[in-house]
Amino acid sequence: MTPFSFFLDWDLNCQFAGLLWAREEGLFADAGLDITLVSPRENPETITVDLVLGGGLCAGCMEDNLIVRAAVAGKGVKAIGATMQDSPIQIITLPDSGISSLNDVPGRRIAMHRDGIHLLETVLSLHGIDPATAETTVAGWTLEQLAEGTFDAVQGYTTTEPHTLARRGIATRLIPIRHHRLHPWAQMMFTTDAVIAEHADVLPGFVDACKKGWQRAMAEPERTAAMVAAHSDEHDDPAENADILKLMAPLIAGDRGLAHCVTTDPDRWRRNLATYAAFGMIDCEPAYDDVVCDRFM
Repeated sequence: MTPFSFFLDWDLNCQFAGLLWAREEGLFADAGLDITLVSPRENPETITVDLVLGGGLCAGCMEDNLIVRAAVAGKGVKAIGATMQDSPIQIITLPDSGISSLNDVPGRRIAMHRDGIHLLETVLSLHGIDPATAETTVAGWTLEQLAEGTFDAVQGYTTTEPHTLARRGIATRLIPIRHHRLHPWAQMMFTTDAVIAEHADVLPGFVDACKKGWQRAMAEPERTAAMVAAHSDEHDDPAENADILKLMAPLIAGDRGLAHCVTTDPDRWRRNLATYAAFGMIDCEPAYDDVVCDRFM
């Protein structure tokens, strides 16, 4: 068995159900891989891209805009497959905040993660809203500060933070961060150029096991919900997990269905790269092949 580390960018929960299924049901083992799913709690001071760069035979996942920025910066990383075909990133606010759309963001205190701030700034610009008009905080905040009123809105996944708050009896309103000129994926898997060059025999089996894991996880949601609950501190309620997995199903399948999960579309990538460059998320528009390695999908 070949040891292979996969660095998660969030604690193990439903958004990694396909990977968990592939590990627990032996799909990775069938590909000859001994997979370790590494929680960010194990390296709290190191960002995912740096963990992958220093991790040897490994891969990781993070939002696609971070991979694009790292590739353009010459870090030597490439996307190798998408966990979610559509992004669940939203702005989460309370029902009485007065925020009902992105048009209400100017003048408000918004807390974002590193993987979402550039997306928010780009989408605001696409909507003709100056990002500088929002008072944004990046990292170093907690979900509790939304409930306390420190922030008017915070970044979150539709599949995670609203459920955490609902457990406490706190209702939320979700504001999509979207524009028709930008269609990002979520939890994009990536690895280094060195791994692609030196382990081209390993990566097809890894990506295929991920794909089969997601297909089977979505086909048996009740079993998957229980599996996640047995391994996750955050999503430890099987009934709640079943509801979350229902929300995730269209995100995993996308427009083309589960048969095409994990795969990405070159034309969509090129449109996104052009938009990222046009609105300043990156300094220049990279070639598709400089950002994506699609031969394992």
